[in-house]
Amino acid sequence: MAIEAGKKMTRFGLGIFALLLGMLLSACSGSDSGADTANASAQDRTTVKGYALSTVMWKQVPIGVCWDMSNADFATYTTQRNWSRLAVEASWEAHSGATFTGWQQCTNDPNYYGIRISIDDNAANGPHTQGLGTNLNNVVGGMVLDFTFRNWSPSCAGREEYCIRNVAAHEFGHALGFAHEQNRPDTPSTCNEPAQGTYGDMVIGAWDLASIMNYCNPDWNGNGQLSATDIVMAQMFYGAR
Repeated sequence: MAIEAGKKMTRFGLGIFALLLGMLLSACSGSDSGADTANASAQDRTTVKGYALSTVMWKQVPIGVCWDMSNADFATYTTQRNWSRLAVEASWEAHSGATFTGWQQCTNDPNYYGIRISIDDNAANGPHTQGLGTNLNNVVGGMVLDFTFRNWSPSCAGREEYCIRNVAAHEFGHALGFAHEQNRPDTPSTCNEPAQGTYGDMVIGAWDLASIMNYCNPDWNGNGQLSATDIVMAQMFYGAR
């Protein structure tokens, strides 16, 4: 029921929800003006934060995932593919109604519903997506991941599992329709990372340093973990688990 409600929520409804939530939190802040720092921090963590492109949210779950790989590469990278899948399970799937299915080799089905992943180790481009959300639907190379790190981020040598998991969790945030947090117009001057990729059309709450989508997060890609407010934003669009 929560998932269906999340799917049917209109952009207008989301805007009203965010506005009312902001008003409620402001009222709470005023009434708790004498609260200690710990209480204030706890209140901040309840604020919905994020940067989403509301027009590209997937309307149905589960969302398909397939690998654009040769038979040889599909077999060679079995472990790396599994790390990627587990990273998504432990992040977006664990904390929202967004679910993914398949994870097999891609076919030429013109009606395929889902994300096609290619593998490349390109120093100039690195892992990325070709847009956000449903803009990736059945697009060859819609998502690109790196499994070798010989050219891009060679510092990942010797810690491939950590890097593969972190990158996969971040890129699947884009696949669900979430833009980079540092792209927001209210990004503070303390964040020196440039805007990158597609912009959202819906600013939700205050800027979130801890977001997995924020390049200024002191923990690279949030160490593959969603912030408390990433979770709230994901549940706004895809419902609770």
